[in-house]
Amino acid sequence: MKIAACTLGCKVNQYDTEGVLGLFKQNGYEIVPFSDPADIYLINTCTVTAESDKKSRQIIRRAREHNPEAVIVVMGCYAQTALEEVEKIAGVDIIVGTSNRDRLVNLVSEYQRDHKKRILVTDPAVFEDLKATYHERTRAYIKIEDGCENYCSYCKIPYARGKIRSKLPESVLDEVKFLADTGVNEVVFTGIHLGYYGKDLQGWNLAKILKKTLKIPGIRVRLSSLDPHEVDEEIIELLSEPSFCRHLHIPLQSGTDKILKAMNRNYDTTYYKLLVEKLQKYAPLGLTTDIIVGFPTETEEDFLNTCAFVEEMKFTRLHVFPFSRRKGTKAYLLPDQLPRVEKQRRAKELIAIGKKLMLSYHKSQIGRQAEVIVEQETKLAERSYFLGTTEDYIKVYIPKSKISRGFLPVRLEKIYSTGMLGCLSDTV
Repeated sequence: MKIAACTLGCKVNQYDTEGVLGLFKQNGYEIVPFSDPADIYLINTCTVTAESDKKSRQIIRRAREHNPEAVIVVMGCYAQTALEEVEKIAGVDIIVGTSNRDRLVNLVSEYQRDHKKRILVTDPAVFEDLKATYHERTRAYIKIEDGCENYCSYCKIPYARGKIRSKLPESVLDEVKFLADTGVNEVVFTGIHLGYYGKDLQGWNLAKILKKTLKIPGIRVRLSSLDPHEVDEEIIELLSEPSFCRHLHIPLQSGTDKILKAMNRNYDTTYYKLLVEKLQKYAPLGLTTDIIVGFPTETEEDFLNTCAFVEEMKFTRLHVFPFSRRKGTKAYLLPDQLPRVEKQRRAKELIAIGKKLMLSYHKSQIGRQAEVIVEQETKLAERSYFLGTTEDYIKVYIPKSKISRGFLPVRLEKIYSTGMLGCLSDTV
């Protein structure tokens, strides 16, 4: 039996999909690309924006077109928060949401016996430990936390993911050791609200599990995302550790205090700026962020203040999102909703600023010796390259030669494509 999967949304979703595919592989299923004919199609949905909902519906319908006789399995955040909408999509056979994914192999077997629709969407109560036993990379994600209790005024994720739950420390360390033994060189800790890891475990926090992980040889550790108030002194001090990547993704969302308050973010621009000043001594440092533009009540002046603040912080990469109005959130009811065309204009302008900042950072790194993890092969302008990542999250293109994947000493030579061109140090 063949199973194909499509994942929408964040790296947490990607990890969840890999965990489920691992269970199917252990039970004798063959994993094939989503574009190939398959007996089972698994769609892991996202609901972070209205566009995510739309894409989830489109992919579900596309799966049925691939093979009208296949079993269609839908899971994830959209299934959790919009069960009735998913049920109405023709051809959906199994729905599970953001829990009960460890039961999917059995649910598929049951459906194949009696062809009765299975719906098992419940409130997430415990951490589902779906280990990433299925992976094909030198960089792998490990979800160590699930759930969020922040309730930012624009976000549906707390309703989709439930309360904070942490992966047991011994399970985290065992999984890192397994990945190291199977050729992974870098692990990325991820979660819905990663900085709250350990809140539900006595005597544990994110810094403690990081310190334990950094003792495992052969592995470089990166964090996916931390809110500003979660980047405490313990985390900052770890930037001095050779195996801890000097790259932090710290969502800003807005550079205007009025909008941050309306978003229900628990910091202001002064707090954020002081944090960045603390981090700047750990150069080279990749500092990336998320920004939402066009939030209700955001004036042109507010937007320009955000642009100015972003440039002042000298981020090395931006992820820019136009505000998406989501039913069930406080921001949905706010006055002064901006038209779509205006949100798109602001997003385009801020993206251009982000590209300029990234280019400036890359230029400042020319001539530097860096350690790059080679992840894949790629082709640009009819030339073959290995593509990898530095600890501060610069994409590096290395002219293809007789090298294997893993850590490579590379000199960053010049700006190239979306990253930099690198030369193997031993050939310089």
